[in-house]
Amino acid sequence: MFRQARWRLVAWNTSIVALLLLLIGGAVYGFFSSNLYNGVDRLLLERQQRLVDQMSTVGADAVNEYSFNSQFHEPEYPALITDTSGRTDLSTACLSWMTAFGTTCPADTKTPFSPDAIRAASTQGQDFRTVTRNGEAERVLTFVAPPTLGYPTEVVQIAHSATGEENALSELRRLLLFGGFLGVLFAGACGLFLANKSLVPIREAFERQRQFTADASHELRTPLALIRANAEMLGRSRTLHPEDSVLSDEIIEETDHLNRLVSDLLTLARADTGALQIIAKPVDLRSVVSDVHEDVRLIAQERGISSGVSLNGAVMVAGDEGRLRQLLLILLDNAIKYTDSGGEVNVELSRAENRARLVVEDTGIGIPKADLPHIFDRFYRVDRVREHESGGTGLGLSIAQWIVQAHHGSIRAEEAAGGGTKFQVDLPLAPGKSSGGGSKTS
Repeated sequence: MFRQARWRLVAWNTSIVALLLLLIGGAVYGFFSSNLYNGVDRLLLERQQRLVDQMSTVGADAVNEYSFNSQFHEPEYPALITDTSGRTDLSTACLSWMTAFGTTCPADTKTPFSPDAIRAASTQGQDFRTVTRNGEAERVLTFVAPPTLGYPTEVVQIAHSATGEENALSELRRLLLFGGFLGVLFAGACGLFLANKSLVPIREAFERQRQFTADASHELRTPLALIRANAEMLGRSRTLHPEDSVLSDEIIEETDHLNRLVSDLLTLARADTGALQIIAKPVDLRSVVSDVHEDVRLIAQERGISSGVSLNGAVMVAGDEGRLRQLLLILLDNAIKYTDSGGEVNVELSRAENRARLVVEDTGIGIPKADLPHIFDRFYRVDRVREHESGGTGLGLSIAQWIVQAHHGSIRAEEAAGGGTKFQVDLPLAPGKSSGGGSKTS
């Protein structure tokens, strides 16, 4: 129990620190990236303003000015002019080729830097983005140029190398990831240390309480036995008044109830300390179910409750036969206890996904949905009056859950289809399991 609590605390502490580091790292990366590209973007905006000013001065000739005048544009700022569909009209790369070689420029010199940016700028007027071109990162400014006389709307793309910026961001990512990894490891180590320190007093208090429960349960057995023996002797006395005889019977009945409570408390206390060990041996669960049902069937008949059992072949599990019998007795006793005369209690044993499945279902008063998550808690009672009248201690289902968990199985309760309650237990099958024919009795 404490091991699970410790690792849950470590997991929560590490998760919170990891989330904080992620938020801080994201904020640092975003701030650094924004500031890193601000300088490049300002330079691109200056080139944009030059072209816009030139176009407003000389009109359509600004295209030629931009293309041929080496003082107007720089080689480190390649540009191209397209229409809104992405068809390139002019590009500095194409014109540089033609100037150098005097031949028609290759098609790749007229390829837009980013078709997506052209579409975005066509609707938004301007777009900044970083793209990879010829294996290198470039910052691209795309904008819609003012219309010139006789010319359709032009879209201009101006690029500038962003290799330095991307290298810096890549280095920052590595630093953030490495720092975050170390931070998470440190948080996990600190969380484990703090969890161990914080659980020490809780563990000590729990151990003292558990030892007290075990000692008290053990010490109470002797006085309870004496009280019952004295009550029996008093009840057999011939001089006892009839009304006092009734009180003697009530003392014996309450003493029996306390004995059951002490026995259940001692069982759970020993289970908590690990004193109760489950010695796993091959057990024919079909035989166990059949025998226990036969014993309980007579009790059910006395209360006007019909019972049935469905055994679908031999089912072998690895476990403690005595504890498995106790488990089934608890579930059947619980079903009979909360089923009125005329109701039914049914037991079914089968295989399901390589596991033994035991189902105990009744048509009784049922369990409210709000109570279902708590019925395995110690001393939790759905109907306190009926539980006490029937001799229950409120610990039966807690013991049943411990037995199932000790056998590495699972148990759950749910509302039955026709009303009442359905308990389902799944247990691992024993190695070398075999199957046989099914049977059904009532």
